[in-house]
Amino acid sequence: MSQPKEGAHEQQLRQEPLRSREQAPPAGQAPQSRSALGRWARLSLSLALDLLYPRPCAICGRRLGLSERCLCLECASRLPRYHEEHTCASERLLGSPLIRSLSALSIYHHDEDSHRLITSLKYSGYRELAPFIIRTALSEGRLRPQRGDIDLILPVPIEPQRLAYRGYNQAMLLAEALAAYYGCPARADYLGRYRGSHSQTTLHRQQRMLNAQRAFYLNKVALQQGVLQGQRVLLVDDLLTTGSTLHALCDLLEEAGVAEVHVFVAAVAIRAV
Repeated sequence: MSQPKEGAHEQQLRQEPLRSREQAPPAGQAPQSRSALGRWARLSLSLALDLLYPRPCAICGRRLGLSERCLCLECASRLPRYHEEHTCASERLLGSPLIRSLSALSIYHHDEDSHRLITSLKYSGYRELAPFIIRTALSEGRLRPQRGDIDLILPVPIEPQRLAYRGYNQAMLLAEALAAYYGCPARADYLGRYRGSHSQTTLHRQQRMLNAQRAFYLNKVALQQGVLQGQRVLLVDDLLTTGSTLHALCDLLEEAGVAEVHVFVAAVAIRAV
């Protein structure tokens, strides 16, 4: 292998840390680069904390056993599952010609187990719930689109001030977990929510519909570059109520030339309030 030219020496030095990050450390040795060492240290710390101070169950608050993740076995088995034939939630999405399927894990009742699951994910910083929800949905065969059916995953955006306060978008956490399964990107920058737009949580059905129509926008650069043209999109949110949010976003995606939309939500409200 030829030696680098004299003028390329500085470039080689700049590239060396990148190569170090991409290479796994030899067995029995700690990673050498700072970023890899940081990841290794965080993982070790996380494992140690899980052993010393295990997370409580997101629903009942009981201390989890070593084999339990996020929910205790009792709460996990008791969580009400979504069945289309009983709830018919797909009817709430009939107004959009783009939507091809709806997938969900749970049905949602206010002040019951499913409510505590969603609020723990959404407001309590329990980020590990997102991959747990996706793993559970996968293990139970609840994802309608198959691998190869999805080109792009988009989370329902939240208002910028809420994102800054909360530190994360729960829909993006779900989208990232789904991206690992489908092998396609999850992008949080294609759809946006206007600053100061009202949350859908406290609004009634008609108010939600009106609010959704003026709450969201499509990234202008993405629209101009045509990056969504012909794409098969998986749209992801934590909760489906009336469907007005998804309808408003599908209108934008149709404008951008998206070919079809599939929907995944962690839970479906038992009735469209």
